[in-house]
Amino acid sequence: MATKDWYKLTFQIESDSEEIVIWKLNELGIFSFSFEYLIKTEKKKEVNIWLPIDEWDESSRLDFEKMISKLLNFNDTKRELFDWIIIKEEDWLTSWKKYWAPQLVGNNFLILPCWINLNEKFAKKKIIKIDPGAAFGTGSHPSTFLCLEKIDNISLSNKKILDIGSGSGILSIAARLKGAKEVCAVDNDYLAINSTNSNYQLNFGNLNKLNTYLGSFNEVILQYQLKKFDFVLCNILAEVIKEMIPNIYKCLKQNGEVIFSGILNSQKDEIIKILIQNNLKLLDVSSRKDWVCISAQKAKNST
Repeated sequence: MATKDWYKLTFQIESDSEEIVIWKLNELGIFSFSFEYLIKTEKKKEVNIWLPIDEWDESSRLDFEKMISKLLNFNDTKRELFDWIIIKEEDWLTSWKKYWAPQLVGNNFLILPCWINLNEKFAKKKIIKIDPGAAFGTGSHPSTFLCLEKIDNISLSNKKILDIGSGSGILSIAARLKGAKEVCAVDNDYLAINSTNSNYQLNFGNLNKLNTYLGSFNEVILQYQLKKFDFVLCNILAEVIKEMIPNIYKCLKQNGEVIFSGILNSQKDEIIKILIQNNLKLLDVSSRKDWVCISAQKAKNST
């Protein structure tokens, strides 16, 4: 079996540009990245991005540099701004893992990278073990953090849950830890579905209460007649969320709730407007850095 080598791309940004870079990487489907404060100054950060060599030829790398330069208004467009090195498959996890540590979320959740042993002081937390593989992170993105905080503060006991854009499966795992009776996870990337299944298995030793569906949300709910959910969890980009809202309304049970994340603060008002137009009552808006999480409910008088 052929090994899969990686490019590690490194460049520096102003610290307040972190959110826009995260947004762009998510939009491009790039999830293997990290940010580090530079030792000499907290006003700058170093960005590290891991990209599979066989998918990034010279032309693609140059186009990516130009896009990042334009995004961040780099005045110096010389290629010296970007440092590309090759990392062998066997060294990839070592390179990648050193940037991750256990992370507390809310009062009860602890995200634990699977290669790290649990500290006894966290033994009473609800542990979410994550093995990100080559495509998905460990839940440190602000939008994931906001979603987990919301889940931590609601009761999912005996509830039916839909996780749209499941990725690593972190929200599906959190839902079961909170007592969900059934979790349906949907993603249009087979790597994400594999990751959801494997991380769920890692946490519970089985796939009980989990059903995974490969395909776009709008197609999957029609094909499999997915409906009457108590809660819908949707942590994806706002542009995609807008197209899903009418069908999310249809698959919620009466008084069912939806939690949207992956929304930049500048996109909040537009999303709220569309929710109201689709008879979804606004319940709560929370924020972390430049990202917001919106909760809404299928109105009681809705048919």
